[in-house]
This record gives sequence, structure tokens and C-alpha cells, in this order.
Amino acid sequence: MTPYYNKPPQEGLLRHFTAIADTTGLPVMLYDIPGRSGVPIDTETLVRLAEHPRIVANKDAKGDLGRASWAIAQSGLAWYSGDDMLNLPLLSVGAVGLVSVVGHVVTPDLRALVEAFLGGDVQKATEIHQKLLPVFTGMFRTQGVITTKAALTLQGLPAGPLRLPLVELSAHETAQLKIDLAAGGVQL
Repeated sequence: MTPYYNKPPQEGLLRHFTAIADTTGLPVMLYDIPGRSGVPIDTETLVRLAEHPRIVANKDAKGDLGRASWAIAQSGLAWYSGDDMLNLPLLSVGAVGLVSVVGHVVTPDLRALVEAFLGGDVQKATEIHQKLLPVFTGMFRTQGVITTKAALTLQGLPAGPLRLPLVELSAHETAQLKIDLAAGGVQL
């Protein structure tokens, strides 16, 4: 993930990720999430980072299909959606999969979406995507970890406690999450 708070320049990101990749024998997936870190990884930087033999993938939570399209085309990195609302659109411009928050709650549906799309059944993938729109919306009405743990608890699954500064959903927020999940076909 791009370092947060200090807002490094692109050259700093290049050196940072290269240093990490140089110290491991493992493949490296970058995580481009400027909404959390404050700094996007520019397409040119992604292309340069892709030259490193261990930098093999990018999780894209940038929310910019145009930039993603260019970066996929120019970098050769395996591209993963990191923004659930954009899973299907990112697949359509060359992503190979997704790293999902909502996947904790609707794993079979997301698997079916990816399989349908990669199998050439775009209509079925679109239908699944549209069915899940209320879930995507509901899971991100507040911070994703908070709603994920709440949704898992509502499904009777273990979720573990939150740590401060994250706090549980209010009764009103929980009621809205139930409505959103039910609208997307999630059994509670």
C-alpha cells in the first residue's frame, strides 16, 4: 500500500516498492488506494514498477476506469479490483480477478460473477452485478470493516471484535444494513 500521511512523490513510491520487492523472494501485489493513503500510484510509476521481476500484480481501489485501462494495457501487471462496485467494470477492461471486502458476505455470488464473465457470459455477470448493487452500497455506507463484521454477525458467523477507533454500527445503521443485504439476496 502506498504509505499514508507523508504523501510521497512518485519517485519515492518507486523506490519504496522496489526496496520492498528487493528484500523478498515472494511475489508482490501493489495496493493502489489513494482514498486511504492520499497518494495514487501514477500509470507511469506502475509501468516502471512492473519491470521488477517480483512485482506481479496491483489491487486497484482508485475508482478510475480510464487510468486502470491505461495501466493494465501498459504495465502487464495482473490487475485485481479492490473496489467492489467496480468489480465487473474492471474485469471488462482487463482485470483478472478481485480482492473484495463484500466477498466476506457474498463469496458464492462474486465467484459466479467472475466465472460468468471470464467464461464469456457477460449477461449473467451483469445480472449478478446488478443483484449485488444494494449489498455493495450497504457494505460501504460506513467503514468496510465495521459493516463486514456486522454483516457476518447478522449471518451468525464469527467476526471478532472491533478495535478502537472503529465502533459498532448503531441500531439504525444495523437496520439499514439488514435492508441492503436482504435487497441483494443475502440470507440473514
